[in-house]
Amino acid sequence: MDMVRLVRAIEEVGPRNAALIARITGLPERTVRYWIKVKLPGLGFVFRPVVDESRLGLVKHLMRIRFRDDLGHAALSVLDVLGKGAYLTYYAGLMPHDEFIALVDLPVSVEDEYKSLFHELVNAGVLDSYELYPLDEVWKTSTDVRYFDFNRGTWALDIVVPDEEVEVGARTTVIRRADCEEPSLDKIDLLIVKELQKDPLQPFTQMAETLGVDEATLRYHYREHVLKGIISGYVVKWHPMGSLLRGDSVGLVLLSEVDEDMFARISNILAKIPFNRFEGISIEHALYVLIMEIPTSWLVGTLRLIRDARLPLGVEFTFIDGLRIRRFTIPYELYDDKIGWTFDKRSVYDGIDRALSLA
Repeated sequence: MDMVRLVRAIEEVGPRNAALIARITGLPERTVRYWIKVKLPGLGFVFRPVVDESRLGLVKHLMRIRFRDDLGHAALSVLDVLGKGAYLTYYAGLMPHDEFIALVDLPVSVEDEYKSLFHELVNAGVLDSYELYPLDEVWKTSTDVRYFDFNRGTWALDIVVPDEEVEVGARTTVIRRADCEEPSLDKIDLLIVKELQKDPLQPFTQMAETLGVDEATLRYHYREHVLKGIISGYVVKWHPMGSLLRGDSVGLVLLSEVDEDMFARISNILAKIPFNRFEGISIEHALYVLIMEIPTSWLVGTLRLIRDARLPLGVEFTFIDGLRIRRFTIPYELYDDKIGWTFDKRSVYDGIDRALSLA
């Protein structure tokens, strides 16, 4: 079975439309449904929609956060508050140095007030420091299944894809920074995106019941709004449940200054690493970030490939703590159909204060 064709079709049209995937790949529809609903999930593969934040009027930011030493026990509680009310969509604790990275999908209109919240947290002694970098381009990459042995259900160390077959940029969706125009969307669109992030395979009947929206209305918004720009495709990721906690996989974060030559070198190297990753670049700060998850058996080989990219001496390379990681859906609760994106700094600050008092 040609798994590459199947994955490419899922990336293009999503995992919901088995009939269309069958036509694209030439595979029987029953086979397609089995692999999407049973076989691939059973092997640790998940499907995730690629949300084009620029179409929502949001700019993805990378944040680095360092808590005061004696408040480390409260860090996760504080970050959860930020995830629920302050546009944070992902955080991960890093090792061996005790700090966090986070991804924030932030409306341009609230950026100044947002920064003032973190200035207050630093001044109040909750944080030692924070850094916020707007990302001009983001790359989200699917897993390259050519390196996976589907008969044994494991990653094969002995599979080598010839250099001439390595495609730089393959399996990757690029999201560019918003042009700051007012987004054309409504709350139903955001609710659909949120549900697809939770479970991209759930039936429309279930989604309509969950959201309390008429199914015909939901299908219209999905077809005319979500599919026509908000979701730009899908990525297929190898992400077995609990693999970081069990030690079956390792999370890596790389931060580096970047120029054209360095970026070209690392792009060529990353094309040879089959695992899903998130990359972003902040042109203003000449900063490049790479976040990836790899099986433990591939760690040494992956590090060797990254070494071969001849990175600058000042590059930062850290590991993700599997006990301190969390993802959040698109911040749909912060959007109002009448006034757009909102941000209640005082409410967030009070929530952090409560979290600290309970920790």
